[in-house]
Amino acid sequence: MPLYQPIGDVLYDCAARFGDRPFLTIAPSGETLSYAEFERLTNRIAHGFLAHFGQLPSHTALMLENGVEYLATTYALKKVKSVEVSVNRAFRGPALARAISLTETPILMTSPAHFDAIEAVLSDLPSLKTLIVTSHSEEASIRFPNLNILAFEDLLSDTDTHIPATTDDLAPASVMFTSGTTGVSKGCVLSHRYGLRTAENVVKAFRVTAEDVIYSPYPLSHIGPAYYDVLPTMLTGGRVILRDGFSLSNFWPEINQFGATWFLMLGSVQQLLWSQEPSKLETTHKVTRCWSTPAPVPKEKWDARFDMHLIPGGGYGSTDGGWVVCPQWDHPGGIPFPEFDIGVADDDGNHLPLGSTGEFIIRPKEPGVMSDEYFGMPEKTAETRKGGWFYTGDIARIDEEGLFYFICRKAERIRVKGEMVSGFEVEEGILSHPDIEDCAVIGAPSALGEEEIKAFVTLKPNRELTAEALQDHCRPIMAKYMVPTQVEFLDEIPRTPTGKPEKGKLATY
Repeated sequence: MPLYQPIGDVLYDCAARFGDRPFLTIAPSGETLSYAEFERLTNRIAHGFLAHFGQLPSHTALMLENGVEYLATTYALKKVKSVEVSVNRAFRGPALARAISLTETPILMTSPAHFDAIEAVLSDLPSLKTLIVTSHSEEASIRFPNLNILAFEDLLSDTDTHIPATTDDLAPASVMFTSGTTGVSKGCVLSHRYGLRTAENVVKAFRVTAEDVIYSPYPLSHIGPAYYDVLPTMLTGGRVILRDGFSLSNFWPEINQFGATWFLMLGSVQQLLWSQEPSKLETTHKVTRCWSTPAPVPKEKWDARFDMHLIPGGGYGSTDGGWVVCPQWDHPGGIPFPEFDIGVADDDGNHLPLGSTGEFIIRPKEPGVMSDEYFGMPEKTAETRKGGWFYTGDIARIDEEGLFYFICRKAERIRVKGEMVSGFEVEEGILSHPDIEDCAVIGAPSALGEEEIKAFVTLKPNRELTAEALQDHCRPIMAKYMVPTQVEFLDEIPRTPTGKPEKGKLATY
């Protein structure tokens, strides 16, 4: 039975149902809160906001590391009808100023780790009046003399009773930002129903139960941790292991230590785990299944090495589009959730028949299940919505049976000698070389016009490889025009907080 409640009320109901069951554990410290304890903390924050600010602003910004304070505050704001603006903590300069000032919020909750970045753009934040800081409030008062400084511990109220929602589930709950891989980061306005439908469909797709423990190391400012990890777990009475950032060296030790039973990952993380030397901890865990998108390591090899079930690619979700396609347990093709119609279109926006490859388009059949708009960007909102369909900017194939297969980002297609090349497919081939640890591919200007393929690669420890040897490896396994003409060896591939290669930065190398 679908939920039609604001998320703050859902937390209250879950706390009443699951009480003293452990809900949230912070890695590596092990700090743990039960459902009831988390609910009471959330209420103390919510009452504190009302006591200090009275009529809260329509939006409140958060720029924080993963932790109890961050997660509890996101739920507190959902109880007091102030929309959470989730600022990507990696933002700097103009991108940071835009994210904070977009909604003209007067309140920003942050930590000392971001004082320098905020100070650098303070002149571009005329609406900002108050900093709520998790620590070092005295330092903040000195560095920001024209702002009201409030310590988090002083925000907390002694009152911990639930505040019932005064709005419905179609009201905005959060503003989350796209990664900006195809231009300026856009603030996606997401309703309470968006979060709940996403969470409910994650429960269905990955068979989440009360006995599950999710390992979540990615920033809460992103859709995955917030609505794919935390909220589905809450709905089922399971447990969240929250870490502040993915750590390759700590991954398997913490998976074992905290008894994780499942996790989600990007394809880049899957490849990093695969590239490490095998260890005993890889097979002594309690993990039963995982999902990678995309999945450069074949399912059969992954399952055999790590003793778990890798759910084939198949699924699709995005911050602006929502959680649209359900991955199947044992088949690489995805099936749309009941809330969505799906299709593909050519470069002119014309719909294509089944069996075709083109830009992936979606049409919600229920209000509130995808982003309502890009905040303050009506022209960008209009660009992606045509005739009731949302144009995702991703390339996909829908076969004759209506099954979905992701190909690549439209902006990451590389045009080589009249052919459109998927960067992912080139990376997939490069990563099959036994000496390669990591790679990313971009299109580089060609002297002959159009583009040629440039590959950035890192090697496993104590390995050696030449560009020519890598090209020789690629020729038998990919089309001639897909073989990289330029190869650059790096010590490390620059990545976003969620593990995606920063291809914009690589283009400047």
